[in-house]
Amino acid sequence: MPETSYLTVKDFDSERYHDVRPSYPQSLVDKIMDYHKGSCNELIDIGCGTGISTVQFASHFKHTVGLDPSDSMLSEAKKNYPKLEFASVNGEELVKGGIKPGSIDMAIGAEAIHWCDLDKVFDQVNQVLRPEGTFAFWFYVQPEFIDLGRAAHDLYVKYCWTDEYMGKYLTDYQRKFFTNFGGNDVNVKLNKYGFKDIYHEIVNEFKDDGLFTNQSIPSFLMKGTITLNDFKGFVQSWSLYTSWVKDHPDEPDIADQFIAEFQQQCHIDSLTQPLKIEWATFYYLCRK
Repeated sequence: MPETSYLTVKDFDSERYHDVRPSYPQSLVDKIMDYHKGSCNELIDIGCGTGISTVQFASHFKHTVGLDPSDSMLSEAKKNYPKLEFASVNGEELVKGGIKPGSIDMAIGAEAIHWCDLDKVFDQVNQVLRPEGTFAFWFYVQPEFIDLGRAAHDLYVKYCWTDEYMGKYLTDYQRKFFTNFGGNDVNVKLNKYGFKDIYHEIVNEFKDDGLFTNQSIPSFLMKGTITLNDFKGFVQSWSLYTSWVKDHPDEPDIADQFIAEFQQQCHIDSLTQPLKIEWATFYYLCRK
């Protein structure tokens, strides 16, 4: 487990996390279900957090369980989705946590696998999946403000990736993982642990709706509008932000500083002005 995660931050606000984190497009759910072969009895959501992805897949399976080692995340998940099942299980210890080997039809991980040791979680998923069972995991990397140009991009990089600001809480592994959209290391390890039919898609081209054809619209396209007020809430949902606040208790709120500079440099009139946003994303599909 990386040194900085929602598990290592004592005062992590899971309720705010649930309120501001985006859900995933139905087109991604459809893509994964179209890829899946065979029965739809058992699904596990590894690193389910507050259940955002769990609920999106629950209707497709007879039995769905969201798994997460964070008590605060699970408490929020159970509050928001009382009809779903959640359990305190680490993705690196699925069998030890009570998941029967060979019993799972599909395992998913939404914005979660980077918190795990890939060797451990891939080995565990391989053990619990049935033959031909599906393993799907995905990520959104960073937002691009479509109409604001390079200034917005550079400010995001400054506050979120550089060691001068919140980027100092990223591990070298996390930097490499996200800047390379998973990278070849993921494919190598999936093959190492017996996965096959590996499919990997990256969305990192930002276009207006009119520039996509029906054939070229990616399955994992995350776009919409956001205000700077909402974006501030998103920043405050990061474990990186919570770590910064803990280490700088007497300094001004880093999220306030980020948003104030963002508004000034990008010439945004109001904190409630809708801004077009699109996310860089990537996902993996594979079978046992």
